[in-house]
Amino acid sequence: MNTTLRNSLLLLGTTVSIAACDALKSEPQTSYCEAVCDWAVECSGDTASLESCLEATRAANSNCADAENGELNVADSALVEECVETVEAASCEGINGSIEEQTTATPSAECVASEGSAAVDAYNAARTSTQTDGETFCEDIGTSICSHVVDCLVGDFGIDEATDALQSACEATAVSNLVTTCKTVDMEPRYGTEPNVNRITANECSTTVAGLEDSCAVFTEAAWPAECAAVVADAEALPGAVADLISFAAEYGVDVP
Repeated sequence: MNTTLRNSLLLLGTTVSIAACDALKSEPQTSYCEAVCDWAVECSGDTASLESCLEATRAANSNCADAENGELNVADSALVEECVETVEAASCEGINGSIEEQTTATPSAECVASEGSAAVDAYNAARTSTQTDGETFCEDIGTSICSHVVDCLVGDFGIDEATDALQSACEATAVSNLVTTCKTVDMEPRYGTEPNVNRITANECSTTVAGLEDSCAVFTEAAWPAECAAVVADAEALPGAVADLISFAAEYGVDVP
């Protein structure tokens, strides 16, 4: 065999080998991190937390970078695709479900198959990073309560007061005790082997209070779910919290039912 023919065959073999390797690589695709963060952001409603979620989940799961850069082999790429499909079809129970649903929520079997133990770490990182810290949570629930107070006083009783001024006055006085009490409780979001049940319970309180159909109901203890008395304001303090709201309304000449 002459040198020219031998070199041509070697070159052909190298080309075929490179082509075969390229054929085994996947294209860039949606990673588990991207999928679980889209899910967590949609369920929490906090679109501003997307970047922090991606940073946290990518730190917990290096496989995401390989998927996003198209560096997985075909078999692993298929596993990630199956995982992503389950995330896209998932309900929001792991974010805003009942206390039991949140504490027991785990990634799908497909995601564990594609991501290994990092699937759980990234899942919990996504849920945590899309929630506010404990102090902000307490302030936000005060804001939510006062928004109902303002809606009731202006909408139902026709109080002639700028809504922004009324909201600020309510936050500074009517809910200040409740917010202060809330901040004495550990409200930092945590999941995994040691979930923060206080925060999960408080989330239930916040969701229920924020969703009141009748804003004026915030002035009655019956409208406050048991979860609020369990963590946000203890059972003994709750009547006082409601009384603060009633007193605030009275300052504007409103005798709420």
